[in-house]
Amino acid sequence: MSKETEKCVDFMQQNVGLDISMYETSFLEKVINSRMVALSCETSEDYLLFLDDLQGESTKLIDNLSNSYSEFFRNPLTFAYLEQIVLPMVISQKINRGEKEIRIWSAACASGQEAYSIAMLCDELIESTKSDIACRIFATDNSQKDLDNAQQGVYQMSSLNKVNLNRIQKYFTHQGENFTIDPKLKKLIDFSFFDLLAENGSCPPASIYGNFDLAFCSNLLFYYKPEYRQRILDKTLHCLALGGYMITGESEREIVKDNNLHEVFANSGIFQKR
Repeated sequence: MSKETEKCVDFMQQNVGLDISMYETSFLEKVINSRMVALSCETSEDYLLFLDDLQGESTKLIDNLSNSYSEFFRNPLTFAYLEQIVLPMVISQKINRGEKEIRIWSAACASGQEAYSIAMLCDELIESTKSDIACRIFATDNSQKDLDNAQQGVYQMSSLNKVNLNRIQKYFTHQGENFTIDPKLKKLIDFSFFDLLAENGSCPPASIYGNFDLAFCSNLLFYYKPEYRQRILDKTLHCLALGGYMITGESEREIVKDNNLHEVFANSGIFQKR
C-alpha cells in the first residue's frame, strides 16, 4: 500500500471511524485515485483537505468503495447451469423427500437484480412441475439505500439487456421508461439489512436458522483482502445446508476452492458443500 493511500486510510479510521484497509489494495487505490481525479487533486494532501472540509466527500468515497453494481442474469454460464441442471435437481429432490420449501440466500444483493433473476427461474421451474413447492429468497445487503431500491423493483430498459423478451413480458410492467417487477415475484423475496463483515451474526436474522439450499455470494469477494474474504466465506458456508450449493462470481472461483467445496461445473461459479 502506498504512503498516500495509508494517509487516507488513517484519516478515515480516525475521523470517520471506518477501517477501509479491509479492501483489496489495488481496488482501494483505484477508487481513491478516481476521486482525486474527479476533484482535480494533485496530491494526497490535497485530497485529505477535501475529506476534511468538503461535506459529503467521505460519504462519496465510501459509496465508491461499496461497489453496488449488479445486473440481471449476470454471469450467463452460471445462470444457464442453474436453470438447466441445478435448480431442476433441487426441486426434484424436494418433491421426492416431501419437502415443501426451497431456501435461497442472495448475499450482497445490491439493488435486487440477482434476487429477482433467481426468483424468475424458480417461478418458471416450479410452475413447470405443477408442484406445491414454495421458494423463499432472503436477499441481504449492508446498504439501506440499495435495499429500498430493490424493494421498489423499478428498473430502466438499459438494465434488462440479459432478460429475454418472454420474461420481460411476464415479470415486468412497462411504465414510460421504467419497468417494474411483478408483485408475484416480490412476494418470493425478503429484503433485509445484514453486514457480512460484522464479527457477530452468522445468518440473516430474517432467515432465523439459515439452512439454505443455495447461497449466492457473487462478484463481491475480490474487493476485499484475504482475511475479510474468508470471514464472508465462513458466514456463507455456515448458513448453507450440507449438499447445498454456493454460487460465486466466475472470476472468483480460485478464491473459494480451498473451503471443502466441490466445483460442480468447470469454469462456472457453482460449488457444492461437502
